[in-house]
Amino acid sequence: MDKKRLCYIIRSRYPKIFGIRKGLQRLKIKRLYRCCLSEKEIEECEKHPSKKIEIITPYLAKWEGYLRPAVKEMEDILEKAPIYKDRQDKDYLRTDMLFCRLAYGFIPSEYVGFELENKSPEQRKEFVSDIDTNVFGYSVNDIKELQSILDKGDGYLRFSNYFKRDAIVIRKKSDYVQFHEFVQKHPIFVKKVVFSSMGKGVELVNINEVEENEKDYFEKLVLTGKYLLEEKVCQHEEMAKFNTSSVNTIRCITFKTNNGVETPYAFMRVGREGSFVDNGGAGGILIGIDVKTGILDTDGYDEYDNKYSSHPDTKVDFKGSQIPAWEELVYLCKEAASKVKDISYLSWDLAYTEKGWIVIEVNEVGQFIGPQIVMKRGIKKELEESLSRMKKVI
Repeated sequence: MDKKRLCYIIRSRYPKIFGIRKGLQRLKIKRLYRCCLSEKEIEECEKHPSKKIEIITPYLAKWEGYLRPAVKEMEDILEKAPIYKDRQDKDYLRTDMLFCRLAYGFIPSEYVGFELENKSPEQRKEFVSDIDTNVFGYSVNDIKELQSILDKGDGYLRFSNYFKRDAIVIRKKSDYVQFHEFVQKHPIFVKKVVFSSMGKGVELVNINEVEENEKDYFEKLVLTGKYLLEEKVCQHEEMAKFNTSSVNTIRCITFKTNNGVETPYAFMRVGREGSFVDNGGAGGILIGIDVKTGILDTDGYDEYDNKYSSHPDTKVDFKGSQIPAWEELVYLCKEAASKVKDISYLSWDLAYTEKGWIVIEVNEVGQFIGPQIVMKRGIKKELEESLSRMKKVI
């Protein structure tokens, strides 16, 4: 069974008594640290880098299952990232990447994007890691409420007013009638696996071009899981100018604080020519945004830390470009976030269309990798300051 699906089932069975959920949430956070080096081991590695391989080696077998995704991502990066693929000291890089995972909680893509190889231990600790992000999320978001965000289908039903387009959820054979009606109206549609992220499981489908007939195609889908089918988004020319093949989106992060809803970080994601999705994990480019003005204020960076002053395919410059109707986008995110009970941290993906700004999807936590990559600095101190103004659920 898919891991996210299993997590959803478990969460759906969490008790309604908040105090019990609170205890379970503390346990969840504690488990995030179960595969980490001790403070003594980290200090020894920081003082004597040559001892890293000796100290981490016993844990590579002990925590093999936990490290498997990181190892897979690491090898992909070492093979494909221009800054690493011709390096002769890849064993050193492997050791340092795995050390950063076990010591600070950084995944390999964060190691690359934050340029951790060239950072001192003190500088590395200024960045928010993958584990830090999850601890933050579970500290301010109720674990039971998150289930309605984790499932993209439930997320659509909850925020349908902000999606501003047709969509259906299919999971069983009795859903065929609504499926038939939907594809008759929208023969070209977007298919999403409900438990997915980073652009994975997202596909543009033309029902008239699938191999099977309509009924067989539907039955194949419901046999393999639960899907969200959405009307295809037609983006406004102001956003299409960066790249026409992908729907170029804005990721806006919201914090619900004592001062109301805040939007501390935002960045734009644009796809490459011929790509349908814009996610960094799918080859997209990230560009920072001044949250006060909506003006792009950084160069673009991809998942391998390649830097772009303009789009490599369309040649449109990044820095100085104005995101259209910025105030409308910020208002939408703040309004939607304010309506969610017991969830104080969300990430919103939005597209600009002839209807104005619309929500593409809501992320139950999302990562802080994007803001830190484009700004080229850590935000841990800022996050700790924000946390002091937010309602904690543990």
